[in-house]
Amino acid sequence: MIEKKSCWKQYGKAGQTLEMDRYDKETPDSYRSVYSELFSEFGVEVTRKIHSEYKGRQVSFPKKLYTEQYIDYYVKVNSASKSVSEMAVQLEYTERNIRQRLQKSQKTSIDVNEETGQKIIMKYRPIYNELFIMFGEEITGRIYNLYKGHQISFPKKLYTEKYRDSFLRENIGNKKISELAAELGYTERRINQLLKKYKEEYIKDDLLGK
Repeated sequence: MIEKKSCWKQYGKAGQTLEMDRYDKETPDSYRSVYSELFSEFGVEVTRKIHSEYKGRQVSFPKKLYTEQYIDYYVKVNSASKSVSEMAVQLEYTERNIRQRLQKSQKTSIDVNEETGQKIIMKYRPIYNELFIMFGEEITGRIYNLYKGHQISFPKKLYTEKYRDSFLRENIGNKKISELAAELGYTERRINQLLKKYKEEYIKDDLLGK
């Protein structure tokens, strides 16, 4: 087993011993690409949940937040209490589009559930609806503002290699291989390979007298 304190050493050109940078979960630099941005905006919990749900996927975030069905419904039920300009701002559509929907809504009726008397409509477009179920309205709106109109690739790995190495070197003496693997999202085989690599590097440096 590698001694924990030895793992923190690296060496400069002149052979001097330098202290390695430490990375932890409280810094954006510990997270890969989009996860770094999510961490800065929402913190660890939301970032880990999004990683768990979307890792390895490419997700398109529509420019429009609401479904067409909800927009038509909103325009019809609010036409008496809100101006065209107010509805246009709320729904992020042009006033011309809202007027067209108003004309259309006057010719159509709203179907309701016969038992409850309520209209059941999906408010958000699919990806935003998924986020709404997970996080609620506020976070969904903030994610929409960040990524609307973009296609985002979510890496399979949450953490950067620098954080991974830092975490392994710091915890090698007090966590099981299975615990290290579970925390970082790697297989136990891969963790063993990395630890072997660190050990070989340490032995090599030691033999060279660094």
